[in-house]
Amino acid sequence: MLLAELADQLVDAQNAVRRPDYRCPACHEPVRLHRGRQVIPYFAHLPQSPCVIQGEGETPEHLAGKRQLADFFTPWGPTELEHVLPMIQQRADVWVARTSQPVAVEFQCSPLSLAGVSTRTAGYQKIGCYPFWLLGHRYAQQRLNWALIERFMGWLPRWELCLPFWDVTQQRLQLTHHLYQDVAGHYGGQVTSVANLAALIAGPTQLDPYPRLSLKRVRYHWAQELARATPNLRAVQEFLYLRGHHLLGFPEAFETTGSTPPVLGRGLLLWRILFGTALFALNGPLTSNRLAPLAQHCLELVGGHEQTVRVSFPHLVDRLQAQLMTELVQRGYLTVVPDGWQIRRQPRWRSARIGTD
Repeated sequence: MLLAELADQLVDAQNAVRRPDYRCPACHEPVRLHRGRQVIPYFAHLPQSPCVIQGEGETPEHLAGKRQLADFFTPWGPTELEHVLPMIQQRADVWVARTSQPVAVEFQCSPLSLAGVSTRTAGYQKIGCYPFWLLGHRYAQQRLNWALIERFMGWLPRWELCLPFWDVTQQRLQLTHHLYQDVAGHYGGQVTSVANLAALIAGPTQLDPYPRLSLKRVRYHWAQELARATPNLRAVQEFLYLRGHHLLGFPEAFETTGSTPPVLGRGLLLWRILFGTALFALNGPLTSNRLAPLAQHCLELVGGHEQTVRVSFPHLVDRLQAQLMTELVQRGYLTVVPDGWQIRRQPRWRSARIGTD
């Protein structure tokens, strides 16, 4: 930690001298000053000392980053390092006293479980504070993955779905923004370096279009996974096999090249194949009550989700279902009837051989 109590006053480690009576502002237990040539001055609890508000290990990156972030967010309002919030037993790395809504800046450099992120985020939301998570070098080195997205993805005006990273060396914010998922489930986004708070508020200067994925290439990679008996596709292939089909022969009627929010697991195309296959295996009128649980089950099969720690998509499956049903009506596979839809003709499944149409 960067601050300690001394005679009911907060002392900054960079201005402190060694003495035995410093105490933790949260638990009031004794702490000791650490300073050296290679390490930024900081306070630490004595060994085995309990503290009601636990923080992550004080790495040089974390210590330096907190000071830098306090400067970065100053235009938003008065900032305070290591602000203690006794009512939720948490300590914000940087507290920004915005007039409209306070902001708790969390600079995360070490591993943190999903439960840990959820608990801390919920704590800040409980007191009406906006939790602003920024990630350190360890996270910036990772490829986009579900663990990052599920824990830390947020939404910012003009940047939309995004992951913010703080570069201590450059003292800049790096935003991976406009996050998306292609039809095969691959994550993507645009990366922009932000030098100051004004640039963060202004948003990106340009946006690149989402890339389109070759469906033939998707079939090729699926064939490789099936040949290796990849567990991720086993449940999917079993679902299709029981209905007399093979994944690689999916009909043209289910094809799409659109992008989605990055919460669909193995991707939109696989969801459409599963839902479409199950839909055309039903007898009688296709009502919303029959289709809704089926669509949800297919989302679970592809490993999809309707929410992350900070962002929810409560009507995502409804929109995906409505879009596919509209397309199937337009292409003559379904017709609209008073209580839902009726099957007019079955989609044609293709050969499972790679490269065939």
